[in-house]
Amino acid sequence: MTHTVTRRVAVPAVLMLGLVTAVSGCTPDVTRERVQDDVSTTFVHSYKTSEAMQDKPIEAPKLSSTVCHNELNKVADAGPGSWSCEIKYTAPSGEQQDDEFVVLVDSLACYQAFNSATRDKEIVDTTTHRKVPDPAVGFDGCFNVYDGRTNTAK
Repeated sequence: MTHTVTRRVAVPAVLMLGLVTAVSGCTPDVTRERVQDDVSTTFVHSYKTSEAMQDKPIEAPKLSSTVCHNELNKVADAGPGSWSCEIKYTAPSGEQQDDEFVVLVDSLACYQAFNSATRDKEIVDTTTHRKVPDPAVGFDGCFNVYDGRTNTAK
């Protein structure tokens, strides 16, 4: 009787492990286009959050370009690892900006981005009246690897 119970538990467990392995092997790659699109979108949201926390008019910066490259996989310009992203934009004040971000992407397509020049910048949150890290210079996010986009590096 114990063999029957063990077999009933073992067979579904082995089948589930096989299914998980098969599905995870089909996960699309982290592509340059996905990184560029999501980092720039998240940057705009973080910029607006920063403005709101400082009780400034909430205006989005006008992006002119975002270019990202994988620092570890330069040939394919894809995959998880360390990426560098240059975001060019016009601030609501009219000032032209050119910010460099280091973007660390994991194998689950989640990332942390920070502006290496101003990563320790703080702002005063007008709600709490405390200094807090500026959301516009350090943010994180995840993107959809099943959206059908392909690598645009070539």
